[in-house]
Amino acid sequence: MKKIGLVLVGILLVLVFWQFDFLSFINSMSQVSLLAFILLLILQIISQLLVNYQWCRIARNIGGEYNFFKMLYVNSRGSIIDSITPGVKVGGELTRAVLLKNELNYSTQEAATLVSIQKMVSFSSFFTLNLFAFAHLSGEIEIFQNIVLKIVVYSFLIVIITSLIAMFAWTSFLENKIIKLVPKSKWTSVLHRYMLTLLANIKALKGIKGEMYKQFLLSLSIWVLFPLKMILLVNLFTANYDWIFLSEVTYISYMMGMIPILPGGLGSFEGTMTSLLILMELNSSEALAITILFRFITFWFVILLSLLYAFIWKMGGMKSGICKTKAST
Repeated sequence: MKKIGLVLVGILLVLVFWQFDFLSFINSMSQVSLLAFILLLILQIISQLLVNYQWCRIARNIGGEYNFFKMLYVNSRGSIIDSITPGVKVGGELTRAVLLKNELNYSTQEAATLVSIQKMVSFSSFFTLNLFAFAHLSGEIEIFQNIVLKIVVYSFLIVIITSLIAMFAWTSFLENKIIKLVPKSKWTSVLHRYMLTLLANIKALKGIKGEMYKQFLLSLSIWVLFPLKMILLVNLFTANYDWIFLSEVTYISYMMGMIPILPGGLGSFEGTMTSLLILMELNSSEALAITILFRFITFWFVILLSLLYAFIWKMGGMKSGICKTKAST
């Protein structure tokens, strides 16, 4: 069955590329000047540095190691694994947790809770933005008006957002409830300790005046930079666009990319973004060019930077180790 599916996908790709106007696509790509492209890359670097700063800020406030450059190495390695992990990128988060233990001397519980809190803060902004984006697009785009699709998407978003709000708003209540539970196996005991550590660290963050608001504002700022890059990119192709629609396209495409189909959300992200851009009355060549350029800036460029930084970090560590060995002899 899997082989049949691959054959059908292959046939579909052949038909698509057979009818595709590659000359128009190349002309569309050439509309982006080198200076504009570099500016977009710089904005992506700023986004990555802000994400790393958020990790460091949370780590500092829960009493962990928060060296900026060590944390950047942890996140770089995590990003590399994200690129080969389907959809929700669990592999990248596991990698970060392991490296927090090995590189920054976190305990297993501390590493797991730092990863969890950062994701919770980030997702709280991301899914809230997606809720508003889908609510608006479902009234504008026919395919999103399907009642089954609406029920599935709204249910998913509301459950996730409500769960995150509960964790942050009723921390003490949840902690008291979990304390009373008696683990009946090794794994439930591990989960029990993890939940108590997680809630204790959330309480520590909440105990710092205004810290949670700052974390949510920082997370929101990071996510706002993503559609900003899209708007600047589309502006190079046409002045006839709705910046709100473009922002919504960006968020919905990212959410679709979280579906665990292919590594890094490949395919689902590109398909969603290109289709929605075509609805904006861009021709298919321009829509695909924008999608590929945006994907390179926000995905492939990040992977290349992460590989470079991880390599430099490892080389620095190796040189340091060699110097220490020579000194001892």
